[in-house]
Amino acid sequence: MDSGTDNLLNMLHDRVRQLCRAGRWDEAKNTASAAVEKSRAKYQEDPENIDEFSFSLEIQGDFYRQYGNLEEARKSYFEALELLEGDSSKTEALARLSASVAVVYETDGNTDEAITFYERSIELFERMDPPSAIDIASLCNNLAYIYKSCGDFDTAETLYLKALELYNENLGSEDEETAAICNNIGALYLAAGCYDQAREMFVMALDARRKVFGEKHLETAQAYANLAVALSHTGEEGWAKENYQTSLKIYEDKVKEAPMDYATVSANFAEFLRAHEDDRSACSVEKRASKMLKKAH
Repeated sequence: MDSGTDNLLNMLHDRVRQLCRAGRWDEAKNTASAAVEKSRAKYQEDPENIDEFSFSLEIQGDFYRQYGNLEEARKSYFEALELLEGDSSKTEALARLSASVAVVYETDGNTDEAITFYERSIELFERMDPPSAIDIASLCNNLAYIYKSCGDFDTAETLYLKALELYNENLGSEDEETAAICNNIGALYLAAGCYDQAREMFVMALDARRKVFGEKHLETAQAYANLAVALSHTGEEGWAKENYQTSLKIYEDKVKEAPMDYATVSANFAEFLRAHEDDRSACSVEKRASKMLKKAH
């Protein structure tokens, strides 16, 4: 596929995404389908046009996935995979398509197939020269989440730590993706009852998010709240209370943007206060939350 065709297809991909975001689904579908039929005809005339055809199918698959038609998305992706299978020069495209198939299966609740295709995608990205580190890290994060959901915390931990290492090496510690992985690892340790380790990871996530997003961002508010939960388990009640209060102050300033998160953190703080025999303060937190949420609506 020459650079001109490549640029045109990338522009088409962006156009389909823009139409989907705008809710112009029929127009997006027609645009993607027309590209597939045009490139199919070109491929049938000359198999050298395989890259253009496979990428058009990928665009169509992406449309159907965003639209929620998982069966049609799977068909488009598999047709593209079958075209490229066995060609060592198509490693990146095969890796990308395998990841897309994994997302479809995960969305559809088929964890076994999702795991298979995530692992295949990671293996393919690792074969590239040089390996696509950021893609590998992202896929390890997705795969770790599945293993965590299945209760396999050891495998999830291994994958999350691999993702963290790759993000640190390639993006640095003060990056949005690195912060997100630290948060995910903290949540894993919290679920596993490893509260000291959870505390450590949530501290790292908070430090990164304060530097990346600033003190008043919703991501930072979430980080304060997560750290508060861990601290409540490590016996650091005073620090936990401070983090809850800081988190709620940020959420209150943006309650219309994240009412459910604000309600959840308020409820958790009230529960924390009651556990420490401070019913009066707990009631105050609940009343204030109710008032703020009513105003937000």
